[in-house]
Amino acid sequence: MLASRPRCGASRKPLTLLLAGLVLLWLCWAHLSAATSVAYAYGWWALGPAIPVMSMEAPKNATLVPKIIHQTWKDKDIPEKWRAAQKSCIDLHPDFEYRLWTDEESLRFIELEFPWFLPTYLAYPYVIQRVDAIRYFILYHHGGVYIDLDMGCRKRVDPLLAAPFTAPLTHPVGISNDVMAAAPGAAFMHAAVHALRGWNLWLVIKYVQVMFTTGPMFLTVLLSHFPDLAAVAVISKADYGKYDASGDALFYHLHGSSWHAGDAPLIFWMERYGKVVLLVAVAAAALIAALAYRRQRSAPGRPGRRTTLMERQCQSKYGDKQVAYCPV
Repeated sequence: MLASRPRCGASRKPLTLLLAGLVLLWLCWAHLSAATSVAYAYGWWALGPAIPVMSMEAPKNATLVPKIIHQTWKDKDIPEKWRAAQKSCIDLHPDFEYRLWTDEESLRFIELEFPWFLPTYLAYPYVIQRVDAIRYFILYHHGGVYIDLDMGCRKRVDPLLAAPFTAPLTHPVGISNDVMAAAPGAAFMHAAVHALRGWNLWLVIKYVQVMFTTGPMFLTVLLSHFPDLAAVAVISKADYGKYDASGDALFYHLHGSSWHAGDAPLIFWMERYGKVVLLVAVAAAALIAALAYRRQRSAPGRPGRRTTLMERQCQSKYGDKQVAYCPV
């Protein structure tokens, strides 16, 4: 009796699967790398890294960070609801230069000073991503203090002038980018502006995409990988004033976040009930896996599977002979 020859397709199938897996890995490498960095950042932050906290004592003769206040808006017509906050920062700092960057000026600045970033800058699908990115380039090139328009000043910002880079602690983890101070060419700002292109990823949900590609979580992930924490300072939550009103804060905060879409409430809900959602998801996955395993074990021809009465009758009538239909 001649031995049956293996089918050609049977030997090629593992190779095809391997090649398909390698192609998928290559296509998803940037997202996998980003996910690994984010997971590391959350773990690093949970361990309580030793980041210097900004002192509220104003530095004497500080020259590291230039006395410039930067703000951005689409044009020179600031909305009425933010004008008082803008004026509070200007009035408290008569010895500071004040710069309001419009969208047109921001685009021209990138074109002239950082043309290598222009394709990425124009390719961002959301305006807020350009708004986030431009503040990093401004601080990297000019230095100074950046303040969001929906933040007002209760005190002078001189304490922010002492470190090469300063940003506030935010909730639930990491640092924010709504107020920052940096020296021109600061190492952390150098890392930020040169990491933006690699983080220009599509992450499905607008809120997630903005937060992790240009926003606060982008900075937080970078900070977790930054080798020189001595060149960074953080503003305590009490001095920041957004989440802790117990101290004598430097700033007050108006309602902003105008870039939030309809997905933001869902994200906040998941943040609040995340553990419950995770437990339900794990339980559902376990149930599905158990049902799939049970179905596989009961498939015809599966070793160890219990045979039905009809199958036993067929076996007694036809033995091991393969038949398409068993008319018991």
